[in-house]
This record gives sequence, structure tokens and C-alpha cells, in this order.
Amino acid sequence: MSQGDWKLVQGDALTRFLFSAAKTERFAEFYTGEGADPATRESFCRDVFRQNLAQRAVDSAAALTCNEAVIADEHGVVSFPDFRPLPFHVQRWLAIDLYAPSTGTFAFRLGTCGGVRVWCEGAQVACFTPFTRNLMQHTDVEIPLRAGKNSLLIHLDELAERELICALHMVYLGAEALSAAFPHTQVLAEHQCASQHPVVSHTNVCASHLLTLMQQREYGPQAEALLYSALKHISAREEASVFSVLPLLQIWRCHQGEYFSDVLFRRIKSTLMGYRYWRDERGCDAMRFDTENHALAFYAAQYLAGQCFPDELFIASCRKGREQQAIAKARLENWLSVVEAQGLAELNAIVSYPVDYRGLSALALMADDASLRDRAGKLIKGVQA
Repeated sequence: MSQGDWKLVQGDALTRFLFSAAKTERFAEFYTGEGADPATRESFCRDVFRQNLAQRAVDSAAALTCNEAVIADEHGVVSFPDFRPLPFHVQRWLAIDLYAPSTGTFAFRLGTCGGVRVWCEGAQVACFTPFTRNLMQHTDVEIPLRAGKNSLLIHLDELAERELICALHMVYLGAEALSAAFPHTQVLAEHQCASQHPVVSHTNVCASHLLTLMQQREYGPQAEALLYSALKHISAREEASVFSVLPLLQIWRCHQGEYFSDVLFRRIKSTLMGYRYWRDERGCDAMRFDTENHALAFYAAQYLAGQCFPDELFIASCRKGREQQAIAKARLENWLSVVEAQGLAELNAIVSYPVDYRGLSALALMADDASLRDRAGKLIKGVQA
């Protein structure tokens, strides 16, 4: 037992590992897909991911080098938070050495956000791949260990949809004490899991800035660059891209024919026609729909896009614009009724209210329906007061 650096008794979690850099690959980039499952509200891309990758064979010989140390949080969980505005398959490897007093099988409770596979001395001994998004799941496993040193290699992977928690929780259940140590390799740095935070990056200020420039008649290379960036952001259906759709609709309605060529305005139209305006429409992406400000933005965008193109066929929904507008109107009326009765749930959120304001101001400015315009305007005035 003296070979290990720290002792492991019943109920202890493994809290120190060496880990590799992340391997990331864009997932289902060209897959059109279906809408979200109405029962689970899981994205279509997660269903595809689980069906195709959960039980695949993973080659431990292809493991990336583990040369940084990670320490679990106070709950014994090792996690790697991240943020991806599009669906990405994220994989990472971890390594640890266990020392057993005798040869036998030893019980562990294995928990993961994502999927986890474990190899001991090159042989796979566990595979648990629930892939429930950001929700820790557990299973009990028996790991065969020989007397003395046993090298464990662990593979974590997950589908990143917006914010991601790829995590491992490995608790020893056996009665006979073990010990553990880092593998004999150079440790470049040490990280405390509790201090890690996802890096969030959105580009949806692009379309709003462009709208401001057009309102001020400040055209030039910067305006074109902003337009291309906004169109790319929306066409890829990145997370938060709906907040770029609203100013783009205003550009189409109020500034069509100004400065940009007819070709670019046709591209604006095709981008708006090809967008996914709610979770029931076809699409394989990582967009969030379920917060107060996201829901308002999607409803307003769907209503206004349908209003702009009443006789056109929208690709993701296979509905004409006037159908989109009618569906969105019912959704907006319900949203407004709840907020009028109960107030804005995110009113005190410094980041969220300006986003709510975008949806309300777009309706107040552009909605053909006078009732929607008035109700949105009254909410804006009420909050400002």
C-alpha cells in the first residue's frame, strides 16, 4: 500500500486524475433532423447522438496524452464545463493508478454527465453512456484489479449543447482499502474543478450594431462585415441567434434597398426563410427555447417573419408565412397574458431584461396587430416606470 500517494477507503471518491486536452468535433452539421421530442424536450441532435455514438467501440490506443492534473470539487466530482453555441462532440481522457492489496474485483459507483468508459491495464472494464444532458447518472460496477499497481484509463464524452458539464464521479464501495497515485508522467499544471467556469461567447450584438449603423446612414465596410457575420450566425442556428433575427427583420422591413445590393437582400430573405423558429420545427442544433426571454424572442421573430412573407414557404416548418404568424400570435398572447398578470420573471436580471426588451420593442415597432403593439408598448413603459 505504500506505493500509492493517497488512501482510498469505502465511500471515498477518486478526486485526483491526470487529464488530456479536449478533442472536439462538430456534430451533425449537415443533418436537417426533426423537431424536439415533445415528451422529453430533448433536442433531435441528442437523440441522434445517443443512437449512433452511445454504444460505439472506443479505441483506448487512440487516447490523448494525459499530462495535467485535475482535483475534484467538494462533492468529489471532476467536471469540465464549457460552452458551445453549436452541437459539438467533446471527448477527454483521464488517467490514475490504483494499488490493490490482493487480486480480486472491487466495487465502484460510477457517475457521469455524458458517457464514461474505463480500461484497466488495457482491458475495458466498464461502459456507462446515458448521455442525459448536464444530469449526473450513476451505476455500480465491478473492476478487476491485480495485487499491486493497476493503471486505469478513463474516457469521457458528451454532446455539447450550449453550456456543457462533462463530469465524472467515481466512488469506491469496497471494504478493503486501496491506494491511488498519479501515473508516472510529467504533470504540467494543476486545476481545481470548483474554480473552472465555462467561457460564453455570443456574436448576436452584430445584427443590432448593424441596425444602428443603418438607422444613422453610416454605411461602409464595417456594415458589410457585420451583415455577413450576422447571416453566418443565424444560418448556422447558433445559440442566441434568435436575438440577431429580430434586428435583421427590422432591416428587411425598414431598410430594404438601402446600401446593400439586391443579392445581399435576397440572402437576408433566404436566411430568414430557412431559420428554425421553434422547437417543433425541423432542425439539428443547440438553440435554447425555454427561458422567458428566449421564448419571447422566438415568438416575436416567428410572428414578424410570417408577417413579412405571408405567402412564402418556411423551410424548417413547411408552413406558409401567414400560418407561422397565426401560430406565433397565439403564443405571444399567452406569453403576454402571463407576464401582464405575474410580471417579468427576469426583471431583476441585469443581462436578461435588455434581451426581453428586444422582443417587446420589435413587436411594438413592427407588429401589424394593434393589440400586440399596444400590449408590448405598455409592458415597456411599465418596466421603465
